[in-house]
Amino acid sequence: MPLPDSATPAAAVPATASLERLDCYRVARDFARLAQRLPIANAVLRDQFRRASLSVLTNVAEGAGRVAKADKRRCYAIARGEACESAALLDLIDGAPKGIGELLSRVIAMLTRLVR
Repeated sequence: MPLPDSATPAAAVPATASLERLDCYRVARDFARLAQRLPIANAVLRDQFRRASLSVLTNVAEGAGRVAKADKRRCYAIARGEACESAALLDLIDGAPKGIGELLSRVIAMLTRLVR
């Protein structure tokens, strides 16, 4: 469906800008970008890792958009679970750069605080 004349891609900028203020979102985005580009030979492992890393990012964004504290916590808890899944998968990936694990550890630590 085409955008109405009054809606332009620039109209989406305020929502993106508010996400940018959330450090957890920025780090989760950096992690997801690295995860999407990481060369993983095993197709099943590659698919699962990429989906989990993307889910971390999207659940952080969803939580940031929620108003009720309980809803925020639920989204952040789901994101934390996906981040922990990503960590387990990362253990199985040969030759993963050290930096990706450090980003993931930061995301998990931030999500742990957001869930409380």
